[in-house]
Amino acid sequence: MRARLISPLLFLIFMNSLFLSCQEPANDPNPGPVKPPEEIISVEQATEMYKNYSERRVPLIKKYEDSVVSDTNPFTPTRLAEYDLETIKQYIAYVEYQAAQAKVDVRTLRFYLSNYPNSETFANGDKVRYPRRNSFFVLPTMEYKGENVGFSIAEIDGKFTAVPIKKPANNEDKGQNKEQSDSKGQVNEAGFFMAGSNPVQNGGTSSLILNDGNLMPPPGPDDFSNNN
Repeated sequence: MRARLISPLLFLIFMNSLFLSCQEPANDPNPGPVKPPEEIISVEQATEMYKNYSERRVPLIKKYEDSVVSDTNPFTPTRLAEYDLETIKQYIAYVEYQAAQAKVDVRTLRFYLSNYPNSETFANGDKVRYPRRNSFFVLPTMEYKGENVGFSIAEIDGKFTAVPIKKPANNEDKGQNKEQSDSKGQVNEAGFFMAGSNPVQNGGTSSLILNDGNLMPPPGPDDFSNNN
């Protein structure tokens, strides 16, 4: 009788230990190999593409910008923007968390080419970090009515909702922002860039757009050229 009681007890202790060990994060200092994405390109391809941009786009950008602004300082086209690795990790974690709250799947990350305005502040009063400079911003996308569209997160009637960035084709109802969300947490329609430039707006709307990386040049040369 005693032996019968001990065996189940040992079994429960073993299973509990196994469960706890599975919950602990892996701290292997030598993780296994990671398969590269199919989109990886060679250094030679990157160098060729960089050279093509230098010859076919940079002079045009510089010529145009210098022609529209009467400034003694010649315009310097942006060649790159960078973020530290932890910022990228935090951004991805933030997007995934916000998407999970709204019960929506992130399909892609879009990189939009853009230009900072030639002023000290944006229209809403925020400071312009790089006046006149070329840049890009990053926007996550979701599936919406059969299309792949960028989105922000809004709190509507106490529910986190994925809101399409794109403005509807028709402007029938200015009260569209107040429409009820569907079962997946996606609102029916939304005005263009509802989230504005602040991370969190009045009414609980959160932007998922990443921008304001460190633009170059200046300072210094990049990886593919000795020119500043």
